[in-house]
Amino acid sequence: MMKLSRFAAVLAVLAPVLAPLPALAADVSIDLNKLETQNGNCRLTMVLVNGRTEAVQSLRADLVMFGADGVVAKRLAVDLAPIPASKTIVKAFDVAGLACEGIGSILLNDVPTCQFANGKAGAPSCLEAVSVSSKAGPKFFK
Repeated sequence: MMKLSRFAAVLAVLAPVLAPLPALAADVSIDLNKLETQNGNCRLTMVLVNGRTEAVQSLRADLVMFGADGVVAKRLAVDLAPIPASKTIVKAFDVAGLACEGIGSILLNDVPTCQFANGKAGAPSCLEAVSVSSKAGPKFFK
């Protein structure tokens, strides 16, 4: 009986440590909302939703545009922050030298930087802290 109560005591202490981590919800969602060609450049309009209760201070995205043939057409690094806590914002970026008709799909290749107001990253990797979707023509994926 003594061994069982010691085991129970040790288990009670370790339970919070051994418990599975909760599934990580995306901290920030990015929706590719609109594409429009202006002067030979494609303007990407994105809707960003900060699902956290603290502001996003830094969020840098590495985007890769593929042509309809699947070949890389352009690569672009964009700053998406700041995003206030629990807020939806709209950002637009021009992809120089590429008309929107030349984009078959867009890859969120990486999110090399993410920083939240509490000083912590949103997930073990910044890429995991972001979800993507598209209402525009091209597929947007990660």
